[in-house]
Amino acid sequence: MVLVVALVVVVLLLLIRAAGVGRRGRPQLRPLPAESRDRYINDWDEIETKFVDAPEQAVREAEALVMSVLRERGHPLTERDLPTEMQRAHKLGYMSKDRTEGMRQALLHYRALMERMVGPEAQARREPRRREMA
Repeated sequence: MVLVVALVVVVLLLLIRAAGVGRRGRPQLRPLPAESRDRYINDWDEIETKFVDAPEQAVREAEALVMSVLRERGHPLTERDLPTEMQRAHKLGYMSKDRTEGMRQALLHYRALMERMVGPEAQARREPRRREMA
């Protein structure tokens, strides 16, 4: 009887694994259309410009923009599946003791994620316009 139960459990585990349930690999992301990529780049440039005068607003907008990119590319938006940069940026932006430095660090994490999600062609086009955040 115990052998039968163990065999059933093993078969179930193999079936679950074969179906991909619980798989935590990288999600298959759709490429962004050129017009979306350009719109996201322009929106990001506006957010970085706002940071000096309104850092909290810029961080909120950066988070929303990154979520839009992830959504459009088909990324799962559950908290456990969000990219590490997104999770770190959220914590830094909203829970840091030094609010200004936390928001600056958050924006840097969002920027890194944007550059990764928007794609290499956009990174090459953005490079001359990229602002430095000391």
